[in-house]
Amino acid sequence: MNRRMDMKNSKTPKKKNWLITLVTILFLAAVGAGVYLMIASPEEPATTESLEKTSFSEREYKGGGGVSVVVEEEQETVEPGTVTDQTEQDDSSEEEAAETEESSDTIKNETVEEVDQPDDSMVVVPEPDLSSMIANAKTYVYTLYTNLDQGSGFLFNDKGDILTNAHVVKDSQYVTVKNSNGQEFNGQVIGFSRTTDIALIRVPEIAGKAPMEMEMQPVSAGTKVFALGSPENINNTSTEGEITATGMDFFDGYKYDDLYEMTAKIKQGSSGGPLISAESGRILGINSIVLTDNPDIGYSIPIYTVNDQLQEWAANPLPAESDAWQPEVPDASFEEEALRGFISDFYELVPYSLNDDEVTFYQFFLLSGSQGEMAGNEMVEGLKGEHRVFQAVDPVITNVEIGEDEAYITANATFSFHDQEDDKLVSISHAVVYTIVIDRFGDYQIAAITNQEQ
Repeated sequence: MNRRMDMKNSKTPKKKNWLITLVTILFLAAVGAGVYLMIASPEEPATTESLEKTSFSEREYKGGGGVSVVVEEEQETVEPGTVTDQTEQDDSSEEEAAETEESSDTIKNETVEEVDQPDDSMVVVPEPDLSSMIANAKTYVYTLYTNLDQGSGFLFNDKGDILTNAHVVKDSQYVTVKNSNGQEFNGQVIGFSRTTDIALIRVPEIAGKAPMEMEMQPVSAGTKVFALGSPENINNTSTEGEITATGMDFFDGYKYDDLYEMTAKIKQGSSGGPLISAESGRILGINSIVLTDNPDIGYSIPIYTVNDQLQEWAANPLPAESDAWQPEVPDASFEEEALRGFISDFYELVPYSLNDDEVTFYQFFLLSGSQGEMAGNEMVEGLKGEHRVFQAVDPVITNVEIGEDEAYITANATFSFHDQEDDKLVSISHAVVYTIVIDRFGDYQIAAITNQEQ
């Protein structure tokens, strides 16, 4: 029994070895088959997801077999405002496609010929700037003449008082005041200082006319400014610059304190004219002195430093000497050159109201309560449009007729707009006749506007 058990046990390992060998052969066969299938299988093409993640310029394509890839050409960029045909074309009809292409080209050509397509970089939208401020300020600035000197001044209040430098009227026997239209008035010195270079002149004929706004707080260096006056007797001359320093002090017969130093040039005859902020449009000071050794730099007395004294003079004027001053009604007259300048200034101010409803400088040229005021406002409103952006105006004065009490100016003007809705340039022309009168302040005013045909 023990012997059989031993024999049985001795046969068992041989049987197990045979089974292990068979399993090993089957496993190797399976592995070999898998390797064969991997080698024989073609390379899988890139998935849609992988193509999307790879930029067009990063993809590589090799010649020879494998998956063929069709690369679609990038579509041509369409310029803004260009009309293109987006209708799907039948690939089998080349002739129809060619006709469609020819039609599209025709539209492009017609568009270019009919409309000057504006480029965004070419569209210049005007904003209120120095030209509009200067044109508006001219009617508040005056040229002063005495028997000894010539200077400048500007309207200080609604009592007809004109502010200037004391050295302009010092020791004079009379003062004559001339406005931007050339009308002359007699003036009376109602305030005069022998220590501070300021004086106040009253002209009853212009009482009631409102002055420009004035800055009653100091401004800092770097403020953009322009100076107005009549240097060397040249009316309405303007120079641009900026304030370069504040708090400057001098003594030259008069004591000058806290002056503004500026690069806006002034010359003899500019004295008493206003220094105006190019940023706010307010009067900052009285142009007073220039150094002979540095004529490119001027100095202005800040309004806020002398306002109390000026208000005192306005409320309690010096008594008029019986022989020194006799007010007279001005001998108002029309001058062709001044009339042309008046209408040119009017056209210069109108465009700013076309882009900004709050800018209404042009209305100061219209006689209050007249047909001219109503027609002028209607003209401006008629030119405006929801999608229009004003670009330019080209006025031409064709005729000037001067009568006894009125003058008549015939003018043609072309206004250009960018129509944002249609992306076109639009031109509007009109020809009108302006009836000009002289108001009680001696200023030209538009009393009527009529069509040229009438």
